[in-house]
Amino acid sequence: MNCDNSDKVQANENASAQNERIKRAYFIYLAEAQGFSESTLDALAKALNRFETYTKFRDFKAFHIEQAQGFKANLAERMSLHTKEPLSKATLYATLNALKRFFIWLAGQPGYKSRISYSDAEYFNLSAKETRIAKARRCQRLSKSDTSSRRCRPPPKSNAAIGR
Repeated sequence: MNCDNSDKVQANENASAQNERIKRAYFIYLAEAQGFSESTLDALAKALNRFETYTKFRDFKAFHIEQAQGFKANLAERMSLHTKEPLSKATLYATLNALKRFFIWLAGQPGYKSRISYSDAEYFNLSAKETRIAKARRCQRLSKSDTSSRRCRPPPKSNAAIGR
């Protein structure tokens, strides 16, 4: 048995245990202090799992901006399991925003302050154009038979805009 390999396995197990502890603390913070719902916590857990899978479950203390850049590129290339098309910009935005919030929180935690800076989390941002696409509102038809009805309509003109 190779001693170097067993050391790596042991280090990975320790990192994984530390990651699980800090994630649990983050989820408790979100649920108790921020009032996030169970479904929101599930979405955040999925985003973190995607990132950890990409980094092969490396310790969060070993985070560097190249991981964020690589993950962002990798995520943009992934295909949706349901549509077999690339993930939507909205999915990319939600996943990356969840990771950004996590790393901002993590940068303020004991043991991580000296290793992760708040600005490191900014590398999870999409470009301004991709963000606009992700946040764009899309109208949905109210019924299949009524092709002219839309759920969203342009906002009404305010009195100031009319000139009153």
